Amino acid sequence: MYAPIDLQTYYVTQWIGTLLAIVGLAVLAHGMWLRKRYQAHLDGEDARYAGPDRIKDAGREVLAGAGILVIGLAALAYAIYGDIASQNNIQENVAKKYGVESVEDKGWRGNALRADVTMPDGTVHQDVLIIFEDSGEPQISRDLSGDATDGTE
Repeated sequence: MYAPIDLQTYYVTQWIGTLLAIVGLAVLAHGMWLRKRYQAHLDGEDARYAGPDRIKDAGREVLAGAGILVIGLAALAYAIYGDIASQNNIQENVAKKYGVESVEDKGWRGNALRADVTMPDGTVHQDVLIIFEDSGEPQISRDLSGDATDGTE
């Protein structure tokens, strides 16, 4: 009946994607620096890898860094997509149950959303607390049929 709302997956994915992107950039930069050093023959006797395939080794490091970076960026794209879908589901679920025109996110407290809710007649109820059940069904404890409130009551 109501669209599911996932409050954790996209934030966890965002952090994992950010960490992977940072690690990927670091490995990629190191591999490129190492390859450039090997090509310029600046490694001398203190080279970490003095074999004849040292340029291939640096190339593998560049490839690994690029792969990690791509995975991190894909995770960030998934997190952005999931967050937008979750916001749309919140809007649709509250509109379906309470007939509101818009829900403006003011912050989360666990599974409770603090929001400004705009009714179809233009009335704005500020700082409404919306709790979402596991099924995605919203629960608002305040009566939205009355006059607009400023959240100080």
